[in-house]
Amino acid sequence: MTDTTHAQHIMSRIEGVLSAEKHLLLSGQVHRVVELSEEKVQAMAAFEALLQEAGQLLRAETIQARLRGIIQAASENSIHFRAVQNGLQNMVTRLGRVSQDSYVGAYQSNGLQTPFSNATGNYLKKA
Repeated sequence: MTDTTHAQHIMSRIEGVLSAEKHLLLSGQVHRVVELSEEKVQAMAAFEALLQEAGQLLRAETIQARLRGIIQAASENSIHFRAVQNGLQNMVTRLGRVSQDSYVGAYQSNGLQTPFSNATGNYLKKA
């Protein structure tokens, strides 16, 4: 395999992994991204080796254009990952506040509702 063909193969492989990752992120299947991890690590290792060894080959305009595309795709996926992480953090925060903002339907001696977090039971239903 020539150097150019080998480089094209490595770049195709990393482009494929990044494309699959983006599809999973955008389709809400974040939990399945882990399935790509081994393939992504292998593709990235080959890509790193290519960047270190290729030298003159990387100066070709076609290779440069593909490298820019790979960098752009990786950056976009990173943004999508951060958005997912932010969404999960917001969800956890909201769930944490649910118990703080909820009341049990009982009242304290001063007439205020009893917060759910302070409820200890022993409430009787009245008809």
